[in-house]
Amino acid sequence: MPELISPKQDEISYLKYKLDRLSSLIEVSIIINSTLDLDEVMILVMEKAQSVMGAEASSIFLINEQTGKLECEIALGEVGPVVKEKIELSIGEGIAGWCVQSTKPLIVPDAKSDSRFAKKMDEETGFKTRSILAVPLKVRNKIIGVAEVINPVRGREFTQDDLDLFSTFGRQVALAIENARLHKTSLEKQKIEQQLDAARIIQESFMPQTAPTSKDHRFEVAAKSIAATAIGGDFYDFAQFEEDTLGVFIGDVSGKGIPAALYMARLVSDFRFHTQLTREPEETIKAINNLLVERGRRGMFVTLQYTILNILTGLATIITGGHLPALCVRAATQKCEIINSEGGVPLGILPDAVFPSTEIQLQHGDYLIFFTDGITEAKNLQDKQYSLERVVTFLEKKWTSADEIVDALITSINDFASDARQHDDITLVVLKWC
Repeated sequence: MPELISPKQDEISYLKYKLDRLSSLIEVSIIINSTLDLDEVMILVMEKAQSVMGAEASSIFLINEQTGKLECEIALGEVGPVVKEKIELSIGEGIAGWCVQSTKPLIVPDAKSDSRFAKKMDEETGFKTRSILAVPLKVRNKIIGVAEVINPVRGREFTQDDLDLFSTFGRQVALAIENARLHKTSLEKQKIEQQLDAARIIQESFMPQTAPTSKDHRFEVAAKSIAATAIGGDFYDFAQFEEDTLGVFIGDVSGKGIPAALYMARLVSDFRFHTQLTREPEETIKAINNLLVERGRRGMFVTLQYTILNILTGLATIITGGHLPALCVRAATQKCEIINSEGGVPLGILPDAVFPSTEIQLQHGDYLIFFTDGITEAKNLQDKQYSLERVVTFLEKKWTSADEIVDALITSINDFASDARQHDDITLVVLKWC
């Protein structure tokens, strides 16, 4: 009798599949940021795309601004050199030309029966094209070319998931091409602005859109993250286990720009995946740390804090990896306690590292406050920092809600900084046990 696969196993398998594909995007981002040599970038990225898509061949055609023709810049596969030397297309000619003209990505499951397919491609190269995945390369609302992967291997067919992922590859390729061109014309400022916009979009898309709620008002959660001009990797997330346990996750990735934002995105995905496997915070953090060490992203690491709250009893367990201490505001005394969980080492540095944990018993009405160093290190025009001591002093008063604390503390920091430039992300999460 065949073994039945549970919906839970299906969900975990799908999450793993999505994590593997996100990892490929991180690798592409690192490739793009490692060199400004246009040919090298295109070859490396298309090699990765061809591998991930499981295809026999791949190519990039770019529009020649003088002739208006599509010229093959990169062609990988057994007839790649012939394609690059001989093939030139008009806009609208062939699948590549149609993709540019329509500005739409497409899957061609059977090239031979598709009237848009240019037969001269196979006639001049001896290659047999069966199926094509094509995406336009677009930069600042302008089509500059098209990328293709051809003939899926092992008898499979291209899917909508393949098209979505390859479209993302295409955006990365287009950005790399534009960056190289900007470098050649010394327009470094535009390149940086594009990177920051892309990083900000990635960062915001992985932040929770809403905070978890309790139908019987056992807890309140409020959070806010304000990105600095130079994008960092601040993040937070939540995990709710049935009705009795809530997880709060906050951290700060080293580095700036797209690599940090993608690193953060993958980390949040790892967190969501591993909280499906276990509610034990020590196991979750240990597994994520070992994954980060194994990947070894050129010295990148992350400080973080993971808290599990028993919603029924008010007992909180806090695991810390190189992060700032959490704070607890007691409703009965209005005092703010610094919860010293010994700091520990950041994740992604040491394999099988042990991360310290602290248990704290909350009373009804108490608050836990989690934050990143953008709060304590916020500077004013006199170059003085807001500091942990100032945060503690500010919090020692009576509060009515988690939202009130978030809004008031952010306002206090802004008043302190005045017209000074924000140099780091500011992230704040407040949890109240009601």
